[in-house]
Amino acid sequence: MWKVVLLILIINVLGCTKQQSVAKKDDITFKVDQTLLAEKHICSALGISFQPPLNWESISPDMLETIKNNIIASQDSAQINLILITIFMNMEKSFTCFLSVLESELLLEDVQDNYLAEFRSIHQDLDLKEGSFSHNGLDFHQITFVKDDFISIKLISANNDQKTFMVEYLVPAKYYQEELHPIESSIGTIKKLK
Repeated sequence: MWKVVLLILIINVLGCTKQQSVAKKDDITFKVDQTLLAEKHICSALGISFQPPLNWESISPDMLETIKNNIIASQDSAQINLILITIFMNMEKSFTCFLSVLESELLLEDVQDNYLAEFRSIHQDLDLKEGSFSHNGLDFHQITFVKDDFISIKLISANNDQKTFMVEYLVPAKYYQEELHPIESSIGTIKKLK
């Protein structure tokens, strides 16, 4: 009899653990103000569409290639390659939005966890603010931090093609409050391609 009770307890504990690990993320609705946004951009490499903030323009292919080469030399992860797809910038105020794919031989469910673990380990000196949410059918993990007078908002998710991607907004701290609503509006437009 005690073996049956013990078996039931073990099943309940394992069942509860599994249910907790797949807990649903809170669905967030962003107030999107179209007057603060540029035209819709379709990024087939990430499997998403979105609208960057107004006056954040796509950079030239030559400039993108130069930045890509610099990023290769400073990867955050040994197991995961950050492949930069495109960049939007407001040159006047140094606002930047990076669209990247996280490539790895790891299983899809391990890519995000491993990237986050390595990022936290490398950047222990930073005060990382983290959270998770769902929006437009995508589950996001968000990391926000300040480094060298810039505020970074990294959003990591997976698309329909089971690729892990990242959208990162980088803004000088002195402009953060004035640019926060356009960034939130831009985040609110991120959608999966059908």
